[in-house]
Amino acid sequence: MPAVVEIGVCPVTLAAVCWWTLTRAVVLCLLAWPVCRWMERCFTSLSASWRFWFLAGLIAPACFPELVVGYAYRHFAVARPDLAEWLCSVLLLCRIIPVGTIALLATPQAGPDANAWHCRLLILRSRLNLRRDWFELARCYFHGNLLRGLPAIGLMGIVAFQEFELAALLQTLSWTDWFVAARWQGLDRNEMLHQSLQPVLWQLPILLGVFLQVRLASNRKSGVTDHVAERPEKGNVVWIGAIWVIVSMVIGCIVPLVLMGWQTVDGLMLLARQRTQLFGLAREMLISSAVATCSTGAAWFISDRLRGLFSSVLYLGLFGSLLLSLGAVAVFQFAAFHPLYDTPVPWVLVLIIWILPRAALLRSWIRFFRDETGIHVAELALRTSEHPSTTASSPARLKSRHSSLLWHLRDQPQFLAMSLLWYWAYCDLPSAYMLAPSGMASGLVRLYNFMHFGRSAALSAEALVFFGIPVVVWFLLLIANRKFR
Repeated sequence: MPAVVEIGVCPVTLAAVCWWTLTRAVVLCLLAWPVCRWMERCFTSLSASWRFWFLAGLIAPACFPELVVGYAYRHFAVARPDLAEWLCSVLLLCRIIPVGTIALLATPQAGPDANAWHCRLLILRSRLNLRRDWFELARCYFHGNLLRGLPAIGLMGIVAFQEFELAALLQTLSWTDWFVAARWQGLDRNEMLHQSLQPVLWQLPILLGVFLQVRLASNRKSGVTDHVAERPEKGNVVWIGAIWVIVSMVIGCIVPLVLMGWQTVDGLMLLARQRTQLFGLAREMLISSAVATCSTGAAWFISDRLRGLFSSVLYLGLFGSLLLSLGAVAVFQFAAFHPLYDTPVPWVLVLIIWILPRAALLRSWIRFFRDETGIHVAELALRTSEHPSTTASSPARLKSRHSSLLWHLRDQPQFLAMSLLWYWAYCDLPSAYMLAPSGMASGLVRLYNFMHFGRSAALSAEALVFFGIPVVVWFLLLIANRKFR
């Protein structure tokens, strides 16, 4: 008999929840795909100086902590439960569109490029009355656009299917929330591990499709270079893309901060007077930072060294941190690994596997846009400025300029990528919820548990401090690095 778990006041089985979550993910992917294509056109139409800011604004909602977003909108979802599903879907759209856009830009061209597609349309425009011409037009579109977009669609579907924090806090049905509720209601551990096979089987066809398409795309040249060579689009494309970026940032970043900011000042004053709670929060932040640092460093190092058959390990991370955590619970129950169960080892290991595909994608992205000629020239100029026989009037200033140029071309992209990976690991709740040792309390888990009881000034302040201080430190490091170079 399938296990039945109460989510809210509704007892449901895992199969029913998985079906509902998959349906929502498919609908969101169909809605997000045209927007991703438009964002791609907008990105390729921009100059090199504006691409960074456009990309930063686009991915900001996807990098914003889901726990904060769900906590900010929770009051509205509780007051209007009939609109909770719609609200969750809109927030998910803001998070999956950046994923699809980045995956689309990093996917090589699978068929005719934009110029060839335009020429084909001109040829067929005058004689589309024949059935074979319609078939040829559909085949051309499938090979040129849809086939190339399959990895992006698959990744968006996986992200939407694996959503946890938003669905749980907004009280919408999700298989991830089902497992958390099952743990709270005392479902047997072996039964939970048995039930975890269902979401694995639901995701397996999508993962196999993404794997095969990426394998086929690896034999073709980079699609980014093809994009750069495309003809510039009209200004309306850029403006419509900019409007979407602004709207998604408002919905996914600014509004949650404003909703939390009403009580933040009082909460910070209250938190400052409670030294014990403040020290506990600082200890939890240090623990999460240490785990995220170890995981990010290992994942960044490993992602560049997986070749051949071993590269399949990257795809294990696409199953999500919750399923990986359940698998780690099963593995570390064996006698050989059981002494390591209540230690940070399973937690760090799951985060490494979960981060690996993201690290590989960011590394590929950096390689696509890496200016090897500029880096080589900057290195030669830096060596020349360090030579004792230089005739420059101010060798120190010249060396500083060359070092700054080398940092901008070679080191800054890697620093930004590793910072993004670190923040993802720092904000991951499922792994901390399932694998954090008893002696290493995680602030994420504590915040998540208290967020179900309503909004308060102290809780808002703690959430803002927990997620905001690392961002402030990151900006200070970035500014200091630019200043002293």
